[in-house]
Amino acid sequence: MKEHAPMKRALVLMAVLWTVLASVRPPIATAQDLPRVAVLDFTGFMMGDGNAAVSLGKAIAAMLVTEFSGRDGIQVVERAQLNEMLREQDLALSGRLDESSAVEIGRLLGVQYVVTGQATDIVGNLRMDIRAIDVETSEIVAVLKMSDRTTELLSVVVSLADEFGAQLNLVPPSRRAAVESIPVPATIAFSRAVDLEDRGDTARAIEFYERTLELHPSHRDARLALERLRGET
Repeated sequence: MKEHAPMKRALVLMAVLWTVLASVRPPIATAQDLPRVAVLDFTGFMMGDGNAAVSLGKAIAAMLVTEFSGRDGIQVVERAQLNEMLREQDLALSGRLDESSAVEIGRLLGVQYVVTGQATDIVGNLRMDIRAIDVETSEIVAVLKMSDRTTELLSVVVSLADEFGAQLNLVPPSRRAAVESIPVPATIAFSRAVDLEDRGDTARAIEFYERTLELHPSHRDARLALERLRGET
């Protein structure tokens, strides 16, 4: 019996150690603990082929959703869910939203923050403004502004997401895909694709997402959209 005493003592010590470690282990954040964000369509148009204006604001909102979705510590409402809610409530996002309307949409979605803004494209120069509103308090918690060439749209989107994340004290992404310039024709095609998808014209949306990738083969958002629409994800 004595020869088993050291083994018993070792087992007791291990049990005590596991108990101590469990008591000091930091709690794991659940999905309910993470801030939930909705990105509303930005206002803003740019000239397309044949001088037809396309909704640059929709493209920016879609790109921001993708960028936020790839980051830890935050939940983002997908565009499909947002559009479904707007249809059910018979709401439209045409024109610039005032803060009370944005807050009301945020409450219907059950989010903590609503992100909205506007974009201006003038002769290949992009100016973007973003506002983040606390739905509970109706206060604007972040106002961000950035300018660059329109071809640097992805860089601007990533930078805005970084700054917004900093406002919420979120951990910066440990790694990210390379930020590349996007030819303006690819942005025009992508903007049209997003608008067509929002309208429920899936076949033509796929056509324009494919056109986007022809113009810019590494366009992340167009590739992800095609995978989603084709049921590959």
